[in-house]
This record gives sequence, structure tokens and C-alpha cells, in this order.
Amino acid sequence: MLKDTPTIPNTHISPHGNSDPWKSIPPSSSSTEGSIPATQVPRATTRPRKPRSEVVAFGTFDRQAGITRYGRLCRPRFPRGDDLPSPNMSSPDLAPAREAEIDSDARPRVCDNCIRQKVKCDLRRPKCSRCLERGHQCTYSCSRRRPGPLPGTKRGSQRASLSHRPNRRVARESPLPSTPGPPSHTTEPPTPPTTSTPATTELQTATTSRSGPLNFSPEDERSLLEWYIDTINHAFPVFPYAPSDGAGVEVVSSCSRDLVQTLVVIAAKLSGFVSTSFDSSELNAHIDQILSSVSLQEDIAGDTPTLDQFRKFCLLAFYEFHQFPGQQAWTRIGKLTRLAHWTGLDQLDRLHEIAPPWTILSKDRLEEWRLVWWCIYALDSYASVSTGMPYEIDEGLINTALPQGLPTDQSREFYLPHRHDGLLNLVQKLLSDSPRQTLGLEIHIISITVLRHAGRALRLHVLGKQDDCAKVVADTERRISEVRLALPGNLFNPRRNAFANESAATHHFRLVTAMHLHMAQMLMTLINCRRLAEEHAWLLKWQQVLEICQDVAAIAKQWNSSFFLSVDPAVSIIAFIALIFLDLHLKFNGNAGAEIGDDLRTEIEHCETVLLLFLEQFAKSWTMPRLLILSFKSFKESLNGPVGYQQVRAVFLHFQSPLHPRWLQFLTSNALHAENCQS
Repeated sequence: MLKDTPTIPNTHISPHGNSDPWKSIPPSSSSTEGSIPATQVPRATTRPRKPRSEVVAFGTFDRQAGITRYGRLCRPRFPRGDDLPSPNMSSPDLAPAREAEIDSDARPRVCDNCIRQKVKCDLRRPKCSRCLERGHQCTYSCSRRRPGPLPGTKRGSQRASLSHRPNRRVARESPLPSTPGPPSHTTEPPTPPTTSTPATTELQTATTSRSGPLNFSPEDERSLLEWYIDTINHAFPVFPYAPSDGAGVEVVSSCSRDLVQTLVVIAAKLSGFVSTSFDSSELNAHIDQILSSVSLQEDIAGDTPTLDQFRKFCLLAFYEFHQFPGQQAWTRIGKLTRLAHWTGLDQLDRLHEIAPPWTILSKDRLEEWRLVWWCIYALDSYASVSTGMPYEIDEGLINTALPQGLPTDQSREFYLPHRHDGLLNLVQKLLSDSPRQTLGLEIHIISITVLRHAGRALRLHVLGKQDDCAKVVADTERRISEVRLALPGNLFNPRRNAFANESAATHHFRLVTAMHLHMAQMLMTLINCRRLAEEHAWLLKWQQVLEICQDVAAIAKQWNSSFFLSVDPAVSIIAFIALIFLDLHLKFNGNAGAEIGDDLRTEIEHCETVLLLFLEQFAKSWTMPRLLILSFKSFKESLNGPVGYQQVRAVFLHFQSPLHPRWLQFLTSNALHAENCQS
């Protein structure tokens, strides 16, 4: 539906383009990438982003890019009873890596990896020397293969087709998996299936010979892992919080080598790490290779992903959503969500009771799986609310307990209610049965759920279902009010609770939760501004928009700049929306000759400055905030005040979601100026 949407000039600049997308930004400390305080990380550096291999415009969809990038989809079906493994099969918690399948033929076999890479195999079992060196599992196809292309294919024609689109990612072709097996706990991901086209075989061989794992010394690797645990894992906790210093690094170090290398590379990129063994262009190329590898297809090879594989998938989806926003990032999140459903992560506690090998998982291991599911839940929420797309996850059909961290307490497991009006009871039970210092993650998930409810009401209103919308909006507003009043009163305090010994990291995590609830309230207020035609009633809601924008700015005022990498950068979307409507308030002239007072004007300008600086702090490391800054500045320059009632209403009527391409295009189009001339 959106593939024909034109790209917005000036504001929607692709981070993947062949030219520097940031030439329009003045060279200042607020627009450099990859720099954070030197006291937190190894030596920092600033550098321009190397162009990626494919252009994806921010806020637009490229259907063909999505098709060519992603290969097969895992068949989303829940295993039948006869698909469940027997009790003596390997478990994701206790069993070691499964041995490679042994062919019934007694003759030595060359493993599929060596065939694919066209190298000599020493035929050792269970792992040949080359797979052992790369940390892969040896796999063997059911029938013997010869190296090279499949019979009947023409290598030349495939090469020619590749030469016509050198910058496009090639989709791997492979068969659908049979039936989902049990979640294995192998330390390394399985190797891809052997069925492939000559073009993909050639591309894989070239990639292998061109780029391998980057060389990090053991000291640098540990330092980067420590930095990751102390920063990124607070923003996106795929690992449980460590009870003591150094324990988190030990947990990460025990993960698969593939996951550890991914963590180290992402940490090196975001921290501005400088190495003598490789330069920044090689680091960028390596990250681009990881993102372009169609990992959801290659890594699972028809088997159920391991815990470490899911962690890697989540981290890549999180990184791409904020670093390269666009259709491909949203597609990756959607595919990851379907894979989680296919595996059964949405009903972990049910599987833990009835389905081996889930039944023999320890409570702590089960909690780690839960944490992965709720990270996917957050990704689905951000991607859908920000773009106005339908949710992949139905929060009323989840049978996985809310995350509580380690060590787990079996006596206090809580679940999202199946009915939307059950959130109040959940919050009350949480507060009565749990110490407040343990509620961070659970309250955070509840705030995301409230935001989802508001996003669903907005989508229903945009669809034009006016009869149903009025009741849904009223019900959603009641739920938001109930949850806000039931939560601890200090939750919305922008300042750190020093008397309660609240740490700085916990303080900023709480502020993100508060911003979620402010955003939910903002969406409901924007819906009412769209619905109300009577000017007096509309002005009351318009005043409420200003109130919420000031609340968001009050949180930004208390932000510590050393924690911008320790919180989810998706909050930059909330700051962007507040900036747009603050600027409209600054230029709004409701009655002829009447303007806002000097004190209010000064306060709005101050809030606008604070939020813009807030975005610029995130923009030092992430692409999405930089694009949002460009969109806001373009909007601010294109709209000359004062603006009237009709023009502001036009903005509301075009609003569909914070990052919806049609709304962003309207903000910088001539249509907005035309509305001003008519008002």
C-alpha cells in the first residue's frame, strides 16, 4: 500500500546512500557519530559513516528490497503432540551440542561447509578441522553432492544477473523447514542447508575469503563486553542484570562464539573503539556483512534456534531499527516475531509444563528465554506504534510470565491479562506482592502495553471507524488513567530518588517508562484533537497537548548525558513528536491579533531547545535521531508563523503515526502552507 509513497525531500535521507547524507548538518560536536565520554569506553573516535550497500529511504517502503534481502520464511506452526521430542532428547539447558548426523553410508563424507566453500575437508568426525577452526557444526546432506553449481544451471548467466545489480543483497534460496524441533542448546548455530543456487554459492565463497572475524585482543574483547553489559544491555536487556560487578561479563563470555563476536563488534561500533588491527571502514563493512547475511534463514537451517541465536537476532533487529530505519529493519522485526511464535516463546510457561525438553529447563534458564521474548515484544511495539502498522503480537494471547530478573522467585509470576481492562488488577497485584526495587522490568513491560493500547486506538480512528472509535477511545483513556494512578507516585518524578538509593541507571530506566506513559497519553489527546470539530472543546485538548509536551521536556531536562547509550533510543521518537507540537504552539494564533504571552513563549522555546539537545545527544551514536532532527528542522523552516486553527487541525488530520511517511511528507509539503493561506 505504501510502496508508491514519494520520498520526502531534504528530511528523509537514507543512511545507506552513496553520498554523505549529513552534509546539511553543520560540523559540530552534536552531529558526530560514535563519540561518548572518554571515561566510559576505550578511546573514542569520530568518522563519517561508510555508505552501505543498499539505499533505503527513511520513512518509505521498498518492497523489492525486502524480497531480495530475505529468503524463505520459517513455516509458522506450533508443533503437534507427535512433534514433541522424547524425554531422552537433548535439552536447551543441559545437553551439549548435538553430534552431526551420521550418514548410513560407511564411506567418509565431505561436510557441506567444505563443499560450499570449495576447500579440502579432512573428513574428521564429529567436526572436521576447518569447521572446528571456524566454530561451526559439520552437517551432511541426505544425498552426496559435488562441489560447484547444481546440475543444469549456468554459472555465467547467474554472474551476469549479479553484475547488473551489484549493490543489491541476494536472497538465499532454501527449502522450507519440515517441522519445528525442540530448542537445542548448542553453543554454536547450525550451519545452513546445502541447497543453494550457484550465485549464492559464489557470493558466500567471496564473502568468506574477503572478510572474517575481526581481530580483538582478549583484553579488548573483555573491555568491550564489559562496556556492552554496562550500557547497551541496560537499553535492551537480552541478558539478565548481573547481581555483582563482573558477573555479567562471565555470563556473556560463556555464550556461543558467534554471539560474543557480534556483541563485541556492535560494542566497538557504538563506543567508538579504535583498534590497530583494523580501521573503521573494515568495522563498518563487517557490521554490514552481518546485517546482510539473512541470518534468520542461514543460522537455523530448519532447526529451532538456540537461546544465543535468538539473542543475536534480537540485537541485530534492535541495532538496525535505530541505525538504519526503514522497510528492511521493520521486516527483520516482523520475521523475528513470527519465528518467536513458531518456536513457542509466546507460551513458554505452558510449554514448561507439558512439552519436553522445555519441562527440564531450570527456572533461571526459563527466565532467560522469557527475557528474549519480552525484548521481541518491545521491538514489535516500537516498530508498529511508530509506523502505524498492525501488531504482529496479540498481547491478550501471551502465556509467558513477565520478566523479573535473576534469581527468579517462582511464587511471584505475573502474566499480561487476556482482557485489556485487566491491566489495573495486574498493577495492583504487582505492587502488593512484590518489593518495589524488583518491579523495574515488569512495570516497563506494562508501560509498553499501555502504549500499544493507545496505538491501536489511533489506528482504528485513522481507518475511519467512527462508530467503534468513540467507545474504544473512551475505554483506552480510562485504562491509561487507572494505570497511571495505580503506579507508584514517584514513577513520574524526573529527578533521581537519592533518599531511596536509586542508582543512575535505574533512574534513567524509570524515566523511559514514564515517557512511554506520556506518549500513550499524547496519542489519545491527538485522537481527540482529530475528532473534535467544535473550537472551544478542541482548544481544551490542544492545551493538554502542550501540557504533555512540557512533561516530556521536564524529563529531558534531568537527563544525564553519560547515559544516552544506556537507554532505548526509541524515546527519541517521543521527543520528536513533542518538538513538532511545541513548535506549532509557539506559532499558534487562535484569535485574530491574540498571541501567547512572553513568559509562555520563553518557556516553550526553552522546552524546544532542551528536546533538540536531547535528540542531538542520541544522534552522536544513532542514525534515527539524526533523521528526526533533519525532519524537525525542515518542518520548522517551512512553516512560517503565525498559524491558525484550521492549519493546526490539518496537521492533526494528517497525523497517522510518528514516523508514518505520509504524515512526515505533509509536514514539509506545500499543502501545509496552503492551509495557512486559507485560514
